[in-house]
Amino acid sequence: MEVHRIDPADDDGLAEWSAVLQASDRDLWPDEVGYTLTDTRAVARFRGRNWRWELFAAREAGGPMLGVGSMEFPQRENLHAVDIIVAVHPEHRRRGVGTAIAEHLGEVARADGRRTLNSLVDVPVAKAPTHASRSFAPKVGFESTMPGHSRRLSLPADTARIDELREVVAHARGAADYRVLTFEAPWPDELMEDHCNLLKVMSTDEPAGDGERQEETWDSERIHELDELLASREVRKLAAVAQHVPSGRIVAFSEILLADDTPDQSWQLITVVHPEHRGHRLGLAVKIANLDVLAERAPAVRFIRTGNAAVNAPMIAVNDMMGFEIVGEGQFWQKHLVPASAPPTALPPSPP
Repeated sequence: MEVHRIDPADDDGLAEWSAVLQASDRDLWPDEVGYTLTDTRAVARFRGRNWRWELFAAREAGGPMLGVGSMEFPQRENLHAVDIIVAVHPEHRRRGVGTAIAEHLGEVARADGRRTLNSLVDVPVAKAPTHASRSFAPKVGFESTMPGHSRRLSLPADTARIDELREVVAHARGAADYRVLTFEAPWPDELMEDHCNLLKVMSTDEPAGDGERQEETWDSERIHELDELLASREVRKLAAVAQHVPSGRIVAFSEILLADDTPDQSWQLITVVHPEHRGHRLGLAVKIANLDVLAERAPAVRFIRTGNAAVNAPMIAVNDMMGFEIVGEGQFWQKHLVPASAPPTALPPSPP
């Protein structure tokens, strides 16, 4: 069994890599489309100052790819960690493929000076108790740091329910001090400062299971870099923002991701409210507004997918009110690596 890096210029290699990941995804979520070949090409070839990705594959000599791995390296902060994905083709499991990939990714991370591997594994509720990740992750040195759930809202949403929630928003404390605006990304330049401030809040406000997670610095250069990545993935974002009328500041926003090659599904991205403006139902307000824009601009979408850490009670409450239903159980897994320069552990003295 060998694990090797995928050359970003290798079209055939990227296509084979993507096919293995998609086979693994379909085995868990047959009615959804995960990362496509377009996504794979985009991240593999992305060259920026804030993130980089490397892709790996496992195969036996002369054989097809059996499993794949990806590594996302933060380049600006959180330099201690790497986010990884390990996926094995359903026809080639229980042969040590996943173990070989996980160990190789650890070696690559150590060589890059990283000391932590982070991974999120989400599986359907019915499969969660017996899913292989429960035994595989501890076997290769990972520990569970935080549970969570994935949720799905079927569309069109329940009109009566959403209308009731509009009334909740309209009668929230200080409702007259706020208004909601919607648009398709990229964000207008005049909102850039507030956008960056809210992303900075989100970087440590969102539960992630990594106790060493550092606050992120966001600026226009970083925003534009992210927009370029999304464009190369051929996806677009719908945004709803809440403006504090007296100050003119944007104090909350929510975004939904759409892809032209998967027109029947969408993904809930960030929803964040500035700490100084919480308690006014702004999270609910921007999510409802985004539902309206989604219905107008992408009427073929039949569901929105989102995820919440179990400790994120405020956002779980909002999603429950809107009608999101739990479809998956997730675990944040973390592995602490021994530094590459660390000496081997000394053996105990031999008995006399």
